[in-house]
Amino acid sequence: MRAERRLNEGSRARDHLANERTFLAWVRTALGGVALGIAIERFGTGDDNGTDLAGIGLAFVLSSMALLGYATWRYLKVESDLEEGYFTVDRIGPAVLALAVMAIAAVAAVLVIA
Repeated sequence: MRAERRLNEGSRARDHLANERTFLAWVRTALGGVALGIAIERFGTGDDNGTDLAGIGLAFVLSSMALLGYATWRYLKVESDLEEGYFTVDRIGPAVLALAVMAIAAVAAVLVIA
């Protein structure tokens, strides 16, 4: 696929580059979640009290995959909106992400207390 050259009018290049940086930050976050999930599964199994954390590790990996899917969808949506001269404010995605992080924090708190 050949890159498309466009005239840099106004803040077009800056906006697209900012969108790309944001997408790459989402990718880094997703990779961190995958690494954490693998570490939990690898080092958290078979401990003294018999707790098996493989399910929690798998949950981190799967949620990171979902995060990467959302990030890709959001990147493409913002890119097309910028080309049309618009920007759509996303309210549902951040709310869902905040709820997911709160759920993960609650599970982690329960595991630390137990």
